[in-house]
Formats: sequence, C-alpha cells, structure tokens
Amino acid sequence: MVAILPPTAESIMNPTELDDVQAQNAVSESAIRSCLAHMRRAPLDYRLRGRAAELLIGLGRRDSGFRILRSCVDAFTFGGFPLRALWSIKLLELHGGPGELIERGYNLLTRQYARAPNRQWGDPIFEMPTPAPNAEDLAALPDDFSAVVTEIERRATDIIRGAHFPDRLPRFALLSDLVGPAFRIAAEGMRLRRMSDGEARLTEGEVGDSVHIIVFGDALVARGQGASLAELGRVGEGDVFGEMALVTDSPRIATVTATGKVEAFELKRDVLTSLGQGAQSLLDALARQVCDRMVGNLMRLSPLFNGLDAERRGALITRFKSRLASPGEAIITEGEHAPGLFIVLDGRVKVSVQRGLEPQILTHLREGDVFGEISLVRGTPATATCTAVRRTMLMWLPSASFAELSSSYPKVVEAIAELGDYRLLDSLYTLA
Repeated sequence: MVAILPPTAESIMNPTELDDVQAQNAVSESAIRSCLAHMRRAPLDYRLRGRAAELLIGLGRRDSGFRILRSCVDAFTFGGFPLRALWSIKLLELHGGPGELIERGYNLLTRQYARAPNRQWGDPIFEMPTPAPNAEDLAALPDDFSAVVTEIERRATDIIRGAHFPDRLPRFALLSDLVGPAFRIAAEGMRLRRMSDGEARLTEGEVGDSVHIIVFGDALVARGQGASLAELGRVGEGDVFGEMALVTDSPRIATVTATGKVEAFELKRDVLTSLGQGAQSLLDALARQVCDRMVGNLMRLSPLFNGLDAERRGALITRFKSRLASPGEAIITEGEHAPGLFIVLDGRVKVSVQRGLEPQILTHLREGDVFGEISLVRGTPATATCTAVRRTMLMWLPSASFAELSSSYPKVVEAIAELGDYRLLDSLYTLA
C-alpha cells in the first residue's frame, strides 16, 4: 500500500507564489547574514538582536526568535533601557509569542520601573554609534546558513558578556510616575507604531487623542507647508511628542514626520481613563514636560527676554510655575490685584471689561502672550478680567517673585512695563 502524505505548503502553491516565497526567504537569509556581520562588529547593539529575532520568526524559526526576544527583554530591563524592553515585549505580542513570556516581561518591567517608596532613579544611559559591517565582514561568515543561525542565536541570547547593569536604573519616560497596577495598564495599552521614511505621525491642525514616545529613529517637527514650512526641531530616541493634545485638548500645533525608519509607542487617551487616580499622575508628568519645553522655547524666542544670556534665562525659568486653567476659569478678575504675571503656553484667554450688565471683550490672547503685567507694574487692581476660553496651560510668576525681578532682571521688568503701557492704550482705543 502506498502511503498518501498530506500536502505541504509548497505543493499547494502555484509556481508564481512559490517563486515569491523562495525570493523572500533569500532576502531574509541575506538580511540575517548582514545582521550577524553587524553583531560581530558591534556585539553590544541589542537592537540588532530584535531585528534578528524578527527575521528568524519570518523564516519559520519561531522558537529561536522567541528565545532571542526573551533575552532582549531581560537585557534591556536590567541594563537601563526600559523603552527597548517594552519594544521587545511588543514584538513578542506582534508575532504571537508565548503568553507566559509576555506576562513575564510585563511583570519584570513593572517591578523595575514603576514608582515605589524610596526608589531612586539614575541618569539616562546613552550609547556610542556602532560601526556598520563591510564586504570583508560578510565574506568571513560561514557558508552554511544553519551555522549562521546557530551563531546569531548564541550571540543574541548572551545577555551577560560585556553588558553593563547600572546600580540605579533611569526613569521610564512618563510611566515611572505611575505605581505598579497603573504602570502595567499603561504599558500594556501602548501600541507599537512603525513609520517609514517621510510618513507623518502627527499632522498640524488635527484633533489629537494620543501621546508618542520614540523608541528608535528620528523625526522632524515642523509647522506650515510648502514655502512657508518652518522646521521647529527634531525628536529622537526617548523623546515624547504630541502630549499637548492630552494636556490641553488643543489641536496638533505641528506636523511630525519620520526621517528614515522610526519605531514609536502611542498611548491613546482612552487608556488614561482606565488608570483611575494614576491618570492624574500621568497628566501631571505630561504637563511638567510640556511646560519645561515650552518655557525654554519662550525664553529663547520672546523679545521680553532677549537681553538675558542662557544662564540667566535658566535662572529666571526656575522662578516660574506651571498652571492649567479650566475652560471658563477667571485667571485674573477686574478690580482685584493680579496674583502674578502670566504667559500663555498653549490655549486661549479672553480679556474683557464689565460695561453695564454685559462684559465687553477687548481681545483674545494666545501662545506667547503676557498678561497681568499692568496690575503688577503699577501696583493697582487689574483693569480687566482674563478668562480661559478652553483648557489653557500657563507659565505663572507669583506676585511676590515678580517684585524680586526689579533688582535681578531690570531689563525684563522694563520690557514688561512697556508692554503694559501699550496694552492699556490699546484697551482705551478699543473701548472708545
């Protein structure tokens, strides 16, 4: 009797499909060879290990790929690279890895990086660029592909040799403000986004509902388009972007475009709602980050602070506090002394005066605008009411601190006084 064997994947494919699979396998094998050559040149570049794992999984060597990713989770977690550790866990999820490995990864990451009593964080860890392989490196590889796979798995699962495990782990951006359960929810809720060169992750003007953290690669931040395109800066590994949408509910103020291949995490607003009290901790961390960055930009670009060098600007920044105003909140009330000097970082503020039974709107303030200065400089009650139109982030210098500026920063106070005189005249003309 002749045994009838079940059809193989190759036997049920048509010739064209089989050629495509073989071609793809050849490309993957070539990529794995290149990966090993790179590993020999840069044995501590763990990103290569994640790349090798994905290539092996694509070739059907799933167990090998999963073993490598488990090693990556361990190495990144204990080596002080929490973003990369989460990236490795997400790769396990993406490729259908064993549930116990994924669960183990999340538990390990949470235990090491969630907020805990008396936990002290270390400094971020930076790496030197690694050399790329050349033709001679490729030529030195074994001819037998199975030997290449064996060596790449051996190298990729060795997390001890040459590794550095810091005494104090660095913070996980945003998530280390959360205690264990909330940290775990947020980590699981993050989604891995893979962008190709030229792909826009955020678009200026769109309604945003998420924040992003770059794991690998770089992206361009710009405003406008065409001839009016203005480059604002670049973001790279570990940088957070898009957080303004979660802090102030404002539209995206810039477009973020990948320059080369970029891998990033996205945390959407609906995940925050599941954090309970942890949501406020995360929003506070986002607000601090937004404020620090925008205050730095404002100090650098605003004509009010042109006369200060970088060191004096930095000292002045420390005197300011960040504040979030809710929609409809009166920040300054007409007839009362202003509680301090305010600068709008993001949002809108309505300036109005009471005339009869109805308030009369004088103007609307936006990013970079200053208010409260007339009352502070003249020592008189405020001449108008300033109300947040929508959720607005402010930089606030309390009145007591403003009084100290006269001796330390006389040019800044002089510029603020001139601004106040101009605004008072402008209001008079508006009322007339």
